[in-house]
Amino acid sequence: MNKDTPNNLYPVTCGVCGESQNTMNGGFGTDGLPAQDVNCMVCGHTFGREKYLSGLEVRRQEFARLSGPGET
Repeated sequence: MNKDTPNNLYPVTCGVCGESQNTMNGGFGTDGLPAQDVNCMVCGHTFGREKYLSGLEVRRQEFARLSGPGET
């Protein structure tokens, strides 16, 4: 079990079809990030590591802006 896996890994939006359903080939590396390529589960597009990491940062920012009921 990799205890370094971050709790804030989010699905990255595919630049081809717009879906956010990812499959991770090879599990996680020692840094807690995908060890190999990440694919879109819907259209099969393969994310390069840099493209995936930049998409991941965008998703983290989107989730950080969300608030629950009654929060402002």
